[in-house]
Formats: sequence, C-alpha cells, structure tokens
Amino acid sequence: MTRIRTALVSPDPIDTAALLESVSRPEAGAVALFVGVVRDNDHQAEGRVVSLDYTAHPSAPERIGEIVAATLETADPDGETVVAAVHRIGHLVVGDAAFVVAVSSGHRRLAFEVCEQIVERVKAELPIWKQQFTEDGTYGWPGL
Repeated sequence: MTRIRTALVSPDPIDTAALLESVSRPEAGAVALFVGVVRDNDHQAEGRVVSLDYTAHPSAPERIGEIVAATLETADPDGETVVAAVHRIGHLVVGDAAFVVAVSSGHRRLAFEVCEQIVERVKAELPIWKQQFTEDGTYGWPGL
C-alpha cells in the first residue's frame, strides 16, 4: 500500500474533501486534518491582511514528498498511517486554504502526532516564501 497518497505544491485551490477521501480506508478509525487558511491579521503586518502570494523554489514539489516520507520514517516506522498533503502557491485571499494535511490511522493519537509533525516540518523545511499584502496596498515578506 502506498502510504503517501498526495504530496503536492500546487497553484490550484485545495480540495479538502478529496484529500480526506484519499486517506480514508476501512481499517482507519481516525483521520486527523489540518487546514491552514489565510487570515486577515499578522503580528508582522501593519494593517489588515487582504491577500498573500506564495512563491516556491523549483525544488519544492519534490521536496514536500521527501519531507512527508522522512517524517513517516521516524513518526510511524510501523507504517500504520496514510497521508495526503498539499501546499498552495500563487495568489490567495483571506479564507483560502493554503496548506492541508490529512492523516488516517487505526487510532487517533498516531494520526494527530503524524499530522502535527508533517505540518511543523513542512513549515520549517519547504522552500516557499510568503508575500503579505495589507488593505492600504503595502506588503511585506514575513519570516525573511
């Protein structure tokens, strides 16, 4: 069985329901879901955030798969989970899904743990940069 159903960097809107469906299986009693959405505020922004532009390094599409696989090696060495992860790039507005991870497992604890570890590693290691725009037309690059 393929443990990674999806590991993508995509300019297309994320279909959260499709990701949930892709990890669903009869033996999985738990599915943990993380949906990171664009919010209208950030402590690094002066003013209300209205949109973001995510830009990816050319290695990002391959790198997200490597990050998920490496996380599974350490967080789930027995191979009990199935994962789908997508990070969006391009122009997003407040309320859009920017990053979604779905993890199924026989039990909730492992699903939660693997989901959290994938989220943290992708946020720390995936070469994607965020340009943040505020309602007055100014912008910044949080984290740079």
